[in-house]
Amino acid sequence: MKKSFTLSNQTIKSNIQKLKKLMTERGLDGMYISSFDPFLNEYVPLEDNHRFYITGFTGSMAEVLVPVNGRVRLYVDGRYHEQADLEVDTNEVEVMKIGSDSSTTTELVQDVKKLGIKKLGYEADRTALGYLKRLAQSANETIGLEGGELAQHISFEGLPALKEVQLVPREWRGRDTLEKTRSIFENEKQAMYLTALDSIAWITNCRGYHLPYLSSFYAKALVTKEKVYVFVTPETPISDKAKKETGLEFISLPYNTLAKELDRLQNALHLNEVWFDPGMLNSADFGMLVKIFGTDRLKEKAGGLYDYQSIKEPVEIKQMDASFRKADKAIFNTIKWVKDSIKAGKRITELDLYNETTKKYQEQGAYDQSFNTIAGVGPNGSIVHYGSPSDEVVIKDTDMILLDSGGYFDGGWATDTTRTFLGDSSKKADPKMIEMYTLVLKGTLAVQTAVFPEGTKGNVLDGLARNAMRKKGYDYGHGTGHGVGVHVHEPGVRLSTISNLPMKAGQVVSIEPGIYVPGFGGVRLENIAWVQKHPTYPNMLHFVPFVYIGFDPALIDMNLLNSEEKVMLEEYEAECSRRGTSLRPLR
Repeated sequence: MKKSFTLSNQTIKSNIQKLKKLMTERGLDGMYISSFDPFLNEYVPLEDNHRFYITGFTGSMAEVLVPVNGRVRLYVDGRYHEQADLEVDTNEVEVMKIGSDSSTTTELVQDVKKLGIKKLGYEADRTALGYLKRLAQSANETIGLEGGELAQHISFEGLPALKEVQLVPREWRGRDTLEKTRSIFENEKQAMYLTALDSIAWITNCRGYHLPYLSSFYAKALVTKEKVYVFVTPETPISDKAKKETGLEFISLPYNTLAKELDRLQNALHLNEVWFDPGMLNSADFGMLVKIFGTDRLKEKAGGLYDYQSIKEPVEIKQMDASFRKADKAIFNTIKWVKDSIKAGKRITELDLYNETTKKYQEQGAYDQSFNTIAGVGPNGSIVHYGSPSDEVVIKDTDMILLDSGGYFDGGWATDTTRTFLGDSSKKADPKMIEMYTLVLKGTLAVQTAVFPEGTKGNVLDGLARNAMRKKGYDYGHGTGHGVGVHVHEPGVRLSTISNLPMKAGQVVSIEPGIYVPGFGGVRLENIAWVQKHPTYPNMLHFVPFVYIGFDPALIDMNLLNSEEKVMLEEYEAECSRRGTSLRPLR
Protein backbone atom coordinates (compact mmCIF):
# COMPACT_ATOMS: atom_id res chain seq x y z
CA MET A 1 0.00 0.00 0.00
CA LYS A 2 1.07 3.58 -0.55
CA LYS A 3 2.87 5.34 2.29
CA SER A 4 0.35 7.60 3.99
CA PHE A 5 2.00 8.70 7.24
CA THR A 6 3.24 12.27 6.89
CA LEU A 7 4.73 15.03 9.04
CA SER A 8 4.71 18.75 8.37
CA ASN A 9 7.93 20.73 8.03
CA GLN A 10 6.99 22.57 11.20
CA THR A 11 6.67 19.30 13.14
CA ILE A 12 10.04 18.14 11.86
CA LYS A 13 11.60 21.47 12.80
CA SER A 14 10.11 21.12 16.28
CA ASN A 15 11.46 17.55 16.56
CA ILE A 16 14.94 18.78 15.64
CA GLN A 17 14.73 21.45 18.31
CA LYS A 18 13.63 18.89 20.91
CA LEU A 19 16.46 16.58 19.93
CA LYS A 20 19.05 19.36 20.17
CA LYS A 21 17.70 20.36 23.56
CA LEU A 22 18.19 16.76 24.74
CA MET A 23 21.69 16.75 23.24
CA THR A 24 22.57 19.95 25.13
CA GLU A 25 21.28 18.44 28.38
CA ARG A 26 23.40 15.33 27.80
CA GLY A 27 26.48 17.34 26.80
CA LEU A 28 26.55 15.93 23.26
CA ASP A 29 28.25 17.67 20.34
CA GLY A 30 26.43 15.52 17.81
CA MET A 31 23.87 12.74 17.45
CA TYR A 32 23.76 9.81 15.01
CA ILE A 33 20.30 8.66 13.87
CA SER A 34 19.96 5.48 11.81
CA SER A 35 17.16 4.38 9.48
CA PHE A 36 16.70 1.17 11.45
CA ASP A 37 14.37 -0.24 14.07
CA PRO A 38 15.73 -2.42 16.92
CA PHE A 39 15.91 -5.38 14.47
CA LEU A 40 17.99 -3.35 11.99
CA ASN A 41 15.44 -3.84 9.22
CA GLU A 42 15.79 -2.10 5.88
CA TYR A 43 12.08 -1.45 5.40
CA VAL A 44 10.87 0.20 8.57
CA PRO A 45 7.35 1.68 8.75
CA LEU A 46 7.63 5.47 8.73
CA GLU A 47 5.79 5.51 12.05
CA ASP A 48 8.74 3.64 13.58
CA ASN A 49 11.53 5.30 11.57
CA HIS A 50 13.18 7.89 13.82
CA ARG A 51 15.20 9.29 10.93
CA PHE A 52 11.92 10.29 9.22
CA TYR A 53 10.85 12.31 12.27
CA ILE A 54 14.08 14.32 12.05
CA THR A 55 14.38 14.82 8.27
CA GLY A 56 11.07 14.04 6.51
CA PHE A 57 12.94 11.77 4.07
CA THR A 58 10.92 8.65 3.20
CA GLY A 59 13.51 6.52 1.37
CA SER A 60 14.33 3.13 2.84
CA MET A 61 18.02 3.81 3.48
CA ALA A 62 19.90 6.92 4.65
CA GLU A 63 21.84 8.09 7.67
CA VAL A 64 21.70 11.23 9.76
CA LEU A 65 24.24 13.26 11.68
CA VAL A 66 22.83 16.03 13.89
CA PRO A 67 25.44 18.58 15.01
CA VAL A 68 24.30 20.46 18.09
CA ASN A 69 24.87 23.63 16.06
CA GLY A 70 23.93 23.92 12.40
CA ARG A 71 21.75 21.98 9.99
CA VAL A 72 20.96 18.29 10.19
CA ARG A 73 23.00 16.26 7.69
CA LEU A 74 21.19 13.57 5.67
CA TYR A 75 23.53 11.14 3.88
CA VAL A 76 22.05 9.42 0.80
CA ASP A 77 23.54 7.32 -1.99
CA GLY A 78 22.82 7.67 -5.71
CA ARG A 79 19.42 6.00 -5.49
CA TYR A 80 18.04 8.89 -3.45
CA HIS A 81 19.83 12.09 -4.57
CA GLU A 82 16.84 13.55 -6.40
CA GLN A 83 14.24 12.20 -3.98
CA ALA A 84 15.98 13.70 -0.95
CA ASP A 85 16.11 17.14 -2.58
CA LEU A 86 12.36 16.98 -3.17
CA GLU A 87 11.39 15.79 0.32
CA VAL A 88 13.48 17.66 2.87
CA ASP A 89 13.28 21.23 4.12
CA THR A 90 16.70 22.51 3.14
CA ASN A 91 16.49 25.24 5.75
CA GLU A 92 16.78 22.51 8.39
CA VAL A 93 18.38 19.60 6.55
CA GLU A 94 21.44 19.51 4.29
CA VAL A 95 21.45 16.63 1.78
CA MET A 96 24.87 14.98 1.58
CA LYS A 97 24.97 13.21 -1.80
CA ILE A 98 27.35 10.25 -1.84
CA GLY A 99 28.75 8.91 -5.13
CA SER A 100 29.22 5.27 -6.10
CA ASP A 101 32.92 5.41 -5.20
CA SER A 102 32.18 5.91 -1.50
CA SER A 103 29.47 5.11 1.04
CA THR A 104 27.16 7.01 3.37
CA THR A 105 28.89 5.34 6.30
CA THR A 106 32.37 6.44 5.25
CA GLU A 107 31.33 10.04 4.61
CA LEU A 108 29.37 10.37 7.86
CA VAL A 109 32.20 8.94 9.95
CA GLN A 110 34.67 11.32 8.28
CA ASP A 111 32.37 14.27 8.97
CA VAL A 112 32.23 13.43 12.67
CA LYS A 113 35.94 14.16 12.80
CA LYS A 114 35.81 17.14 10.40
CA LEU A 115 33.10 18.85 12.46
CA GLY A 116 35.05 18.35 15.67
CA ILE A 117 32.36 16.27 17.33
CA LYS A 118 33.94 14.96 20.53
CA LYS A 119 30.89 13.49 22.29
CA LEU A 120 28.60 11.65 19.88
CA GLY A 121 25.25 10.25 20.92
CA TYR A 122 23.42 7.34 19.32
CA GLU A 123 20.35 5.19 19.97
CA ALA A 124 21.76 1.97 21.38
CA ASP A 125 18.87 -0.23 20.27
CA ARG A 126 18.88 1.15 16.69
CA THR A 127 22.60 1.31 15.95
CA ALA A 128 24.45 -1.72 14.59
CA LEU A 129 27.44 -2.80 16.65
CA GLY A 130 29.68 -2.77 13.58
CA TYR A 131 28.61 0.77 12.75
CA LEU A 132 29.20 1.92 16.32
CA LYS A 133 32.78 0.67 16.11
CA ARG A 134 33.37 2.91 13.11
CA LEU A 135 31.77 5.92 14.83
CA ALA A 136 33.98 5.36 17.84
CA GLN A 137 37.06 5.77 15.63
CA SER A 138 36.15 9.41 14.93
CA ALA A 139 34.55 10.65 18.16
CA ASN A 140 36.40 10.87 21.46
CA GLU A 141 33.37 9.41 23.24
CA THR A 142 30.19 7.69 22.08
CA ILE A 143 27.21 7.84 24.41
CA GLY A 144 24.28 5.47 23.91
CA LEU A 145 20.72 6.57 24.56
CA GLU A 146 18.81 3.60 25.89
CA GLY A 147 15.63 2.35 24.24
CA GLY A 148 12.72 4.72 24.75
CA GLU A 149 14.79 7.71 25.89
CA LEU A 150 14.22 9.67 22.69
CA ALA A 151 10.50 8.89 22.88
CA GLN A 152 10.34 10.87 26.11
CA HIS A 153 11.06 14.00 24.09
CA ILE A 154 9.62 13.28 20.60
CA SER A 155 6.15 11.82 19.99
CA PHE A 156 6.47 8.61 17.94
CA GLU A 157 3.46 6.77 16.54
CA GLY A 158 2.52 3.23 17.60
CA LEU A 159 2.34 0.18 15.32
CA PRO A 160 -0.72 -1.90 14.36
CA ALA A 161 -1.62 -5.32 15.80
CA LEU A 162 0.54 -8.23 14.63
CA LYS A 163 -0.59 -11.04 12.33
CA GLU A 164 -0.28 -14.70 13.31
CA VAL A 165 3.08 -16.38 12.69
CA GLN A 166 2.54 -19.31 10.31
CA LEU A 167 4.69 -22.35 9.51
CA VAL A 168 5.48 -22.59 5.79
CA PRO A 169 4.37 -25.98 4.35
CA ARG A 170 7.21 -28.31 3.38
CA GLU A 171 6.39 -28.15 -0.34
CA TRP A 172 6.94 -24.36 -0.31
CA ARG A 173 10.37 -24.28 1.33
CA GLY A 174 13.52 -26.29 1.88
CA ARG A 175 14.77 -28.40 4.75
CA ASP A 176 13.21 -28.62 8.20
CA THR A 177 14.68 -26.44 10.95
CA LEU A 178 16.69 -29.24 12.52
CA GLU A 179 18.15 -30.25 9.15
CA LYS A 180 19.43 -26.70 8.81
CA THR A 181 20.76 -26.26 12.34
CA ARG A 182 22.51 -29.64 12.35
CA SER A 183 24.35 -28.67 9.16
CA ILE A 184 25.50 -25.38 10.69
CA PHE A 185 26.71 -26.33 14.18
CA GLU A 186 29.35 -28.92 15.03
CA ASN A 187 28.15 -29.57 18.58
CA GLU A 188 25.44 -28.71 21.11
CA LYS A 189 27.65 -26.23 22.96
CA GLN A 190 27.58 -23.75 20.06
CA ALA A 191 24.85 -21.20 19.40
CA MET A 192 24.07 -18.06 17.43
CA TYR A 193 22.11 -15.05 18.65
CA LEU A 194 19.94 -13.67 15.85
CA THR A 195 17.96 -10.48 15.33
CA ALA A 196 18.02 -10.40 11.51
CA LEU A 197 14.33 -11.06 10.81
CA ASP A 198 14.80 -12.68 7.40
CA SER A 199 17.34 -15.10 8.89
CA ILE A 200 14.94 -15.97 11.71
CA ALA A 201 12.17 -16.54 9.15
CA TRP A 202 14.49 -18.75 7.10
CA ILE A 203 15.83 -20.90 9.95
CA THR A 204 12.35 -21.37 11.48
CA ASN A 205 10.51 -21.80 8.15
CA CYS A 206 7.89 -19.34 9.42
CA ARG A 207 6.37 -16.16 8.03
CA GLY A 208 4.33 -13.44 9.71
CA TYR A 209 4.08 -10.34 7.48
CA HIS A 210 4.52 -8.11 10.53
CA LEU A 211 6.07 -5.19 8.62
CA PRO A 212 5.10 -3.53 5.35
CA TYR A 213 6.78 -5.25 2.37
CA LEU A 214 8.37 -8.03 4.48
CA SER A 215 7.13 -11.60 4.95
CA SER A 216 9.12 -12.09 8.18
CA PHE A 217 7.99 -11.50 11.75
CA TYR A 218 9.20 -9.59 14.80
CA ALA A 219 11.40 -11.88 16.89
CA LYS A 220 14.82 -12.50 18.34
CA ALA A 221 16.33 -15.97 18.53
CA LEU A 222 18.99 -18.17 20.05
CA VAL A 223 19.87 -20.84 17.51
CA THR A 224 21.48 -24.08 18.68
CA LYS A 225 22.16 -27.40 16.99
CA GLU A 226 19.06 -29.10 18.41
CA LYS A 227 16.62 -26.22 18.91
CA VAL A 228 15.83 -22.66 17.91
CA TYR A 229 14.53 -20.59 20.82
CA VAL A 230 12.33 -17.87 19.33
CA PHE A 231 11.63 -14.86 21.55
CA VAL A 232 8.45 -12.96 20.73
CA THR A 233 6.42 -10.38 22.62
CA PRO A 234 3.20 -11.42 24.41
CA GLU A 235 1.21 -9.62 21.70
CA THR A 236 2.51 -11.99 18.99
CA PRO A 237 0.04 -14.71 17.91
CA ILE A 238 1.66 -18.04 16.96
CA SER A 239 -0.12 -20.75 14.96
CA ASP A 240 -0.51 -24.22 16.46
CA LYS A 241 1.54 -25.80 13.66
CA ALA A 242 4.43 -23.44 14.34
CA LYS A 243 4.26 -24.15 18.09
CA LYS A 244 4.34 -27.91 17.47
CA GLU A 245 7.16 -27.91 14.91
CA THR A 246 10.10 -30.05 16.03
CA GLY A 247 13.16 -27.95 16.76
CA LEU A 248 11.26 -24.76 17.54
CA GLU A 249 10.38 -23.29 20.92
CA PHE A 250 8.50 -19.99 20.97
CA ILE A 251 9.03 -18.07 24.20
CA SER A 252 6.66 -15.17 24.84
CA LEU A 253 8.05 -12.38 27.00
CA PRO A 254 8.55 -8.59 27.20
CA TYR A 255 11.93 -7.82 25.68
CA ASN A 256 13.04 -6.01 28.83
CA THR A 257 13.10 -9.47 30.49
CA LEU A 258 15.02 -11.17 27.66
CA ALA A 259 18.33 -11.00 29.53
CA LYS A 260 16.89 -13.07 32.37
CA GLU A 261 15.61 -15.73 29.94
CA LEU A 262 18.94 -15.91 28.09
CA ASP A 263 20.73 -16.32 31.41
CA ARG A 264 18.41 -19.22 32.28
CA LEU A 265 19.10 -20.87 28.92
CA GLN A 266 22.86 -20.51 29.14
CA ASN A 267 22.80 -22.14 32.59
CA ALA A 268 20.74 -25.03 31.18
CA LEU A 269 22.63 -25.47 27.90
CA HIS A 270 26.17 -24.78 29.17
CA LEU A 271 27.11 -23.00 25.93
CA ASN A 272 30.80 -22.39 25.37
CA GLU A 273 30.55 -20.44 22.08
CA VAL A 274 27.87 -17.91 21.01
CA TRP A 275 28.13 -16.37 17.56
CA PHE A 276 26.75 -13.01 16.51
CA ASP A 277 26.84 -10.84 13.39
CA PRO A 278 28.16 -7.36 14.29
CA GLY A 279 26.46 -5.91 11.22
CA MET A 280 23.02 -7.17 12.27
CA LEU A 281 23.18 -6.76 16.05
CA ASN A 282 22.32 -3.52 17.79
CA SER A 283 24.71 -2.25 20.43
CA ALA A 284 22.14 -2.57 23.23
CA ASP A 285 21.74 -6.28 22.59
CA PHE A 286 25.50 -6.69 22.38
CA GLY A 287 25.83 -5.14 25.83
CA MET A 288 23.26 -7.64 27.10
CA LEU A 289 25.15 -10.57 25.56
CA VAL A 290 28.42 -9.46 27.12
CA LYS A 291 26.84 -9.42 30.57
CA ILE A 292 25.40 -12.92 30.12
CA PHE A 293 28.07 -14.80 28.17
CA GLY A 294 31.19 -12.70 28.74
CA THR A 295 33.57 -11.68 25.98
CA ASP A 296 35.41 -15.03 25.96
CA ARG A 297 32.39 -17.01 24.74
CA LEU A 298 31.14 -14.41 22.24
CA LYS A 299 32.44 -14.89 18.69
CA GLU A 300 31.92 -12.52 15.78
CA LYS A 301 30.53 -14.19 12.66
CA ALA A 302 30.25 -11.58 9.94
CA GLY A 303 27.23 -12.26 7.76
CA GLY A 304 25.45 -14.40 10.34
CA LEU A 305 23.39 -17.04 8.55
CA TYR A 306 23.53 -15.35 5.15
CA ASP A 307 26.34 -17.62 3.98
CA TYR A 308 23.86 -20.48 4.36
CA GLN A 309 20.53 -18.94 3.40
CA SER A 310 21.86 -17.14 0.31
CA ILE A 311 22.59 -20.52 -1.30
CA LYS A 312 19.12 -21.61 -2.35
CA GLU A 313 18.01 -25.22 -2.19
CA PRO A 314 16.22 -26.92 -5.13
CA VAL A 315 12.81 -26.63 -3.43
CA GLU A 316 13.43 -22.95 -2.71
CA ILE A 317 14.45 -22.33 -6.32
CA LYS A 318 11.32 -24.13 -7.54
CA GLN A 319 9.10 -21.99 -5.31
CA MET A 320 10.87 -18.78 -6.25
CA ASP A 321 10.47 -19.65 -9.92
CA ALA A 322 6.74 -20.19 -9.37
CA SER A 323 6.51 -16.82 -7.62
CA PHE A 324 8.30 -15.00 -10.42
CA ARG A 325 6.03 -16.58 -13.04
CA LYS A 326 3.06 -15.07 -11.23
CA ALA A 327 4.84 -11.74 -10.82
CA ASP A 328 5.69 -11.75 -14.54
CA LYS A 329 2.01 -12.08 -15.37
CA ALA A 330 1.10 -9.28 -12.95
CA ILE A 331 3.65 -6.91 -14.50
CA PHE A 332 2.83 -7.86 -18.09
CA ASN A 333 -0.87 -7.40 -17.41
CA THR A 334 -0.18 -3.99 -15.86
CA ILE A 335 1.83 -2.84 -18.88
CA LYS A 336 -0.87 -4.16 -21.22
CA TRP A 337 -3.50 -2.28 -19.20
CA VAL A 338 -1.55 0.98 -19.62
CA LYS A 339 -1.09 0.56 -23.36
CA ASP A 340 -4.67 -0.57 -23.95
CA SER A 341 -6.06 2.30 -21.85
CA ILE A 342 -4.04 4.90 -23.76
CA LYS A 343 -5.05 3.49 -27.13
CA ALA A 344 -8.68 3.61 -26.00
CA GLY A 345 -8.28 7.29 -25.14
CA LYS A 346 -8.79 6.78 -21.41
CA ARG A 347 -7.37 9.21 -18.86
CA ILE A 348 -5.05 7.34 -16.52
CA THR A 349 -2.62 8.80 -14.02
CA GLU A 350 0.59 7.81 -12.29
CA LEU A 351 -1.43 6.96 -9.17
CA ASP A 352 -3.78 4.81 -11.27
CA LEU A 353 -0.73 2.89 -12.49
CA TYR A 354 0.48 2.40 -8.90
CA ASN A 355 -2.91 1.10 -7.77
CA GLU A 356 -3.43 -1.06 -10.85
CA THR A 357 -0.07 -2.73 -10.26
CA THR A 358 -1.17 -3.78 -6.77
CA LYS A 359 -4.47 -5.04 -8.19
CA LYS A 360 -2.72 -7.13 -10.85
CA TYR A 361 -0.48 -8.73 -8.21
CA GLN A 362 -3.52 -9.55 -6.09
CA GLU A 363 -5.17 -11.18 -9.10
CA GLN A 364 -2.16 -13.50 -9.32
CA GLY A 365 -2.51 -14.44 -5.64
CA ALA A 366 0.03 -12.12 -4.01
CA TYR A 367 -0.12 -11.93 -0.23
CA ASP A 368 1.55 -8.50 -0.22
CA GLN A 369 4.00 -6.34 -2.16
CA SER A 370 7.69 -6.94 -1.39
CA PHE A 371 8.46 -3.20 -1.47
CA ASN A 372 6.69 0.05 -2.23
CA THR A 373 5.96 0.01 -5.98
CA ILE A 374 7.92 2.57 -7.99
CA ALA A 375 5.69 4.01 -10.73
CA GLY A 376 7.54 6.94 -12.28
CA VAL A 377 6.06 8.59 -15.37
CA GLY A 378 8.16 10.88 -17.58
CA PRO A 379 10.62 12.97 -15.53
CA ASN A 380 9.63 11.12 -12.33
CA GLY A 381 11.32 8.01 -13.74
CA SER A 382 14.68 9.66 -13.03
CA ILE A 383 14.00 9.45 -9.28
CA VAL A 384 15.54 6.04 -8.62
CA HIS A 385 13.28 5.08 -5.71
CA TYR A 386 10.31 7.29 -6.53
CA GLY A 387 7.61 6.55 -3.96
CA SER A 388 4.96 9.27 -4.25
CA PRO A 389 2.81 8.57 -7.35
CA SER A 390 0.58 11.50 -8.25
CA ASP A 391 -3.03 11.62 -9.41
CA GLU A 392 -2.15 14.83 -11.24
CA VAL A 393 0.42 13.25 -13.57
CA VAL A 394 -1.59 12.03 -16.57
CA ILE A 395 0.15 9.36 -18.65
CA LYS A 396 0.64 10.35 -22.30
CA ASP A 397 1.24 8.03 -25.24
CA THR A 398 4.84 9.22 -25.68
CA ASP A 399 5.73 9.09 -21.98
CA MET A 400 8.49 6.75 -20.88
CA ILE A 401 7.33 4.91 -17.75
CA LEU A 402 9.48 3.16 -15.15
CA LEU A 403 7.69 0.42 -13.16
CA ASP A 404 9.61 -1.37 -10.40
CA SER A 405 7.51 -3.83 -8.40
CA GLY A 406 7.55 -7.08 -6.46
CA GLY A 407 5.33 -9.31 -4.41
CA TYR A 408 5.03 -12.24 -2.04
CA PHE A 409 3.27 -15.43 -3.07
CA ASP A 410 3.05 -18.95 -1.58
CA GLY A 411 6.08 -19.59 0.61
CA GLY A 412 6.88 -15.95 1.34
CA TRP A 413 9.77 -15.47 -1.11
CA ALA A 414 10.23 -11.94 -2.46
CA THR A 415 10.09 -11.04 -6.14
CA ASP A 416 11.50 -7.88 -7.72
CA THR A 417 11.38 -6.75 -11.37
CA THR A 418 11.70 -3.46 -13.24
CA ARG A 419 10.47 -2.66 -16.73
CA THR A 420 10.58 0.65 -18.54
CA PHE A 421 8.14 1.11 -21.43
CA LEU A 422 6.50 3.64 -23.71
CA GLY A 423 2.88 4.63 -23.13
CA ASP A 424 1.98 3.56 -26.68
CA SER A 425 4.50 1.40 -28.52
CA SER A 426 3.05 2.41 -31.89
CA LYS A 427 4.25 5.97 -31.32
CA LYS A 428 7.71 7.29 -32.14
CA ALA A 429 9.80 7.64 -29.02
CA ASP A 430 12.21 10.48 -28.31
CA PRO A 431 15.67 9.52 -29.72
CA LYS A 432 17.27 10.16 -26.32
CA MET A 433 14.86 7.72 -24.69
CA ILE A 434 15.78 5.10 -27.27
CA GLU A 435 19.51 5.62 -26.73
CA MET A 436 19.17 5.40 -22.94
CA TYR A 437 16.95 2.30 -23.10
CA THR A 438 19.16 0.45 -25.57
CA LEU A 439 22.33 1.13 -23.61
CA VAL A 440 20.68 -0.16 -20.42
CA LEU A 441 19.45 -3.21 -22.34
CA LYS A 442 23.00 -3.90 -23.51
CA GLY A 443 24.14 -3.80 -19.89
CA THR A 444 21.40 -6.16 -18.75
CA LEU A 445 22.18 -8.66 -21.51
CA ALA A 446 25.94 -8.45 -20.87
CA VAL A 447 25.57 -9.55 -17.27
CA GLN A 448 22.66 -11.97 -17.74
CA THR A 449 24.54 -13.94 -20.41
CA ALA A 450 27.97 -13.75 -18.76
CA VAL A 451 30.07 -16.85 -18.12
CA PHE A 452 32.52 -16.39 -15.25
CA PRO A 453 34.75 -18.40 -12.87
CA GLU A 454 33.47 -19.49 -9.47
CA GLY A 455 34.44 -16.89 -6.91
CA THR A 456 34.35 -13.95 -9.33
CA LYS A 457 33.83 -10.77 -7.31
CA GLY A 458 30.64 -8.78 -7.71
CA ASN A 459 32.49 -5.67 -8.89
CA VAL A 460 33.67 -7.49 -12.02
CA LEU A 461 30.11 -8.23 -13.18
CA ASP A 462 29.05 -4.71 -12.20
CA GLY A 463 31.60 -3.37 -14.67
CA LEU A 464 30.10 -5.44 -17.49
CA ALA A 465 26.75 -3.71 -16.99
CA ARG A 466 28.27 -0.20 -17.21
CA ASN A 467 30.68 -0.70 -20.09
CA ALA A 468 28.46 0.23 -23.07
CA MET A 469 26.79 3.21 -21.40
CA ARG A 470 30.06 4.63 -20.10
CA LYS A 471 31.32 4.79 -23.69
CA LYS A 472 28.41 7.16 -24.32
CA GLY A 473 29.00 9.22 -21.18
CA TYR A 474 26.32 7.65 -18.99
CA ASP A 475 26.52 5.91 -15.62
CA TYR A 476 24.32 5.28 -12.58
CA GLY A 477 24.74 5.87 -8.86
CA HIS A 478 23.59 2.53 -7.47
CA GLY A 479 24.76 -1.07 -7.55
CA THR A 480 23.91 -3.42 -10.39
CA GLY A 481 22.56 -6.23 -8.25
CA HIS A 482 21.50 -7.40 -4.79
CA GLY A 483 20.60 -10.75 -3.31
CA VAL A 484 16.94 -11.80 -3.17
CA GLY A 485 15.34 -14.23 -0.72
CA VAL A 486 12.91 -13.98 2.17
CA HIS A 487 13.45 -10.22 1.94
CA VAL A 488 13.81 -8.44 -1.38
CA HIS A 489 17.31 -7.29 -0.39
CA GLU A 490 19.28 -10.23 1.02
CA PRO A 491 22.97 -9.96 1.98
CA GLY A 492 25.44 -12.59 0.85
CA VAL A 493 25.75 -11.54 -2.79
CA ARG A 494 26.06 -8.12 -4.39
CA LEU A 495 27.01 -6.64 -7.74
CA SER A 496 28.44 -3.14 -7.29
CA THR A 497 31.56 -1.09 -7.91
CA ILE A 498 32.77 -1.83 -4.37
CA SER A 499 31.58 -5.42 -3.91
CA ASN A 500 34.25 -8.02 -3.21
CA LEU A 501 31.73 -10.76 -2.42
CA PRO A 502 32.44 -13.95 -4.41
CA MET A 503 29.83 -15.41 -6.76
CA LYS A 504 28.65 -18.91 -5.81
CA ALA A 505 26.31 -21.45 -7.35
CA GLY A 506 22.87 -21.27 -5.76
CA GLN A 507 22.78 -17.53 -5.19
CA VAL A 508 19.85 -15.45 -6.43
CA VAL A 509 20.69 -11.91 -7.51
CA SER A 510 19.16 -8.97 -9.36
CA ILE A 511 20.63 -7.53 -12.56
CA GLU A 512 19.45 -3.92 -12.82
CA PRO A 513 21.53 -1.30 -14.61
CA GLY A 514 19.93 2.09 -15.27
CA ILE A 515 20.32 5.58 -16.69
CA TYR A 516 18.64 8.56 -15.04
CA VAL A 517 18.47 12.10 -16.39
CA PRO A 518 16.82 14.54 -13.93
CA GLY A 519 13.99 16.49 -15.50
CA PHE A 520 13.83 14.11 -18.48
CA GLY A 521 13.30 10.54 -17.30
CA GLY A 522 14.89 7.28 -16.30
CA VAL A 523 15.41 3.76 -17.57
CA ARG A 524 15.96 0.66 -15.47
CA LEU A 525 15.66 -2.92 -16.68
CA GLU A 526 15.80 -5.49 -13.89
CA ASN A 527 15.79 -9.25 -14.10
CA ILE A 528 16.38 -11.63 -11.19
CA ALA A 529 18.61 -14.59 -11.96
CA TRP A 530 19.83 -17.76 -10.33
CA VAL A 531 23.58 -18.51 -10.34
CA GLN A 532 24.24 -22.03 -11.68
CA LYS A 533 27.28 -24.13 -12.46
CA HIS A 534 27.90 -23.97 -16.19
CA PRO A 535 26.66 -27.19 -17.86
CA THR A 536 29.71 -27.44 -20.11
CA TYR A 537 32.68 -25.56 -18.67
CA PRO A 538 34.21 -26.85 -15.38
CA ASN A 539 34.55 -24.34 -12.54
CA MET A 540 32.52 -21.77 -14.44
CA LEU A 541 29.20 -20.18 -13.51
CA HIS A 542 26.36 -18.56 -15.45
CA PHE A 543 22.97 -16.98 -14.82
CA VAL A 544 19.55 -18.52 -15.39
CA PRO A 545 16.80 -15.85 -15.38
CA PHE A 546 13.66 -16.12 -13.28
CA VAL A 547 12.09 -13.14 -15.05
CA TYR A 548 10.69 -13.39 -18.56
CA ILE A 549 8.93 -10.18 -19.57
CA GLY A 550 9.70 -8.83 -23.03
CA PHE A 551 11.45 -5.53 -23.62
CA ASP A 552 9.62 -2.67 -25.34
CA PRO A 553 10.49 -2.75 -29.09
CA ALA A 554 9.54 0.92 -29.44
CA LEU A 555 12.54 1.85 -27.29
CA ILE A 556 15.20 -0.40 -28.82
CA ASP A 557 17.64 0.80 -31.47
CA MET A 558 18.70 -2.45 -33.11
CA ASN A 559 21.59 -0.61 -34.78
CA LEU A 560 23.19 -0.15 -31.34
CA LEU A 561 23.17 -3.91 -30.71
CA ASN A 562 25.95 -6.11 -32.05
CA SER A 563 25.24 -9.47 -33.65
CA GLU A 564 25.79 -11.40 -30.42
CA GLU A 565 23.43 -9.11 -28.49
CA LYS A 566 20.77 -9.52 -31.16
CA VAL A 567 20.94 -13.29 -30.77
CA MET A 568 20.75 -12.96 -26.97
CA LEU A 569 17.71 -10.70 -27.27
CA GLU A 570 15.92 -12.96 -29.75
CA GLU A 571 16.44 -16.04 -27.57
CA TYR A 572 15.07 -14.18 -24.55
CA GLU A 573 12.10 -12.76 -26.47
CA ALA A 574 11.29 -16.22 -27.85
CA GLU A 575 10.86 -17.55 -24.31
CA CYS A 576 8.77 -14.52 -23.36
CA SER A 577 6.56 -15.17 -26.39
CA ARG A 578 6.18 -18.82 -25.40
CA ARG A 579 5.05 -17.73 -21.91
CA GLY A 580 2.69 -15.08 -23.23
CA THR A 581 4.63 -12.15 -21.77
CA SER A 582 6.20 -10.57 -24.86
CA LEU A 583 5.55 -6.88 -25.50
CA ARG A 584 6.01 -7.26 -29.24
CA PRO A 585 2.35 -8.11 -29.94
CA LEU A 586 1.36 -4.98 -27.96
CA ARG A 587 3.09 -2.65 -30.42
